[in-house]
Amino acid sequence: MKDLLDFQTVTWLAGVVCVVLTSLVQALSNKYKPWTWLAQQFGKAANKEMLDRLDNVEKKIINIEESNKQQDKKSEEDRAKAARRRILRCADEIRSKVRHSKEYFDDVLSDISFYKNYCKENPKFENEKAVVAIELIEEMYKRCLRENDFL
Repeated sequence: MKDLLDFQTVTWLAGVVCVVLTSLVQALSNKYKPWTWLAQQFGKAANKEMLDRLDNVEKKIINIEESNKQQDKKSEEDRAKAARRRILRCADEIRSKVRHSKEYFDDVLSDISFYKNYCKENPKFENEKAVVAIELIEEMYKRCLRENDFL
């Protein structure tokens, strides 16, 4: 009987009981999953360095994406400003009685369409600079269409 009560035997039986009870809780409970939790903790500990690197990579990707968005926004603004310059130049040429081809008008009308859409999507962008010039170009285009008076 003395052999059954030694420390090793008690410890071993306590371990077996603990494993059996933990397995029963894992299998029967929807809320408590001790083996799953334990495996997750081992996984986190074993992969900590890799998870830290992955976090750093994700942060860098987010920064790059934000930088790309800002660059795209700046590029669109530059494109709108270039379109506005072409619109203003065309209006100046019309006032100076310079005649234009239909293709030239089509190109400028494409700039006008882009510029108007950009201004609509970006209300803080200065828009008043080209409103009168656009009206003048559109009126001249309509007149040239009616009279077939393109260059």
